[in-house]
Amino acid sequence: MQYAEEIALRRVKMLVEQYVLARSKRYDFVSTELACKAIRQVVQSPIEDIALDHLLAEFAVKQGLSVRFDRIGHLQAASPELPSASSELPELNEGELA
Repeated sequence: MQYAEEIALRRVKMLVEQYVLARSKRYDFVSTELACKAIRQVVQSPIEDIALDHLLAEFAVKQGLSVRFDRIGHLQAASPELPSASSELPELNEGELA
């Protein structure tokens, strides 16, 4: 059974590499959300979304592309201890902006 998992992981890696190569011909970035959707339409990935994001980022950086980790809902669910940005900002009065 482990052999089948290794083959599935190899297929995912090949799909990620092909996606990044195709994306690099027209764009200078890769979106984790779009890549994950495209890859999961082709094959059921044996790895979790976060691991797929990191694999995608690894190949994208090798190709000189920037990576947009844009699956915010997944990131907040994975690390609930992160405070929201609005709770960290102090309130400013109008006179304090100048």
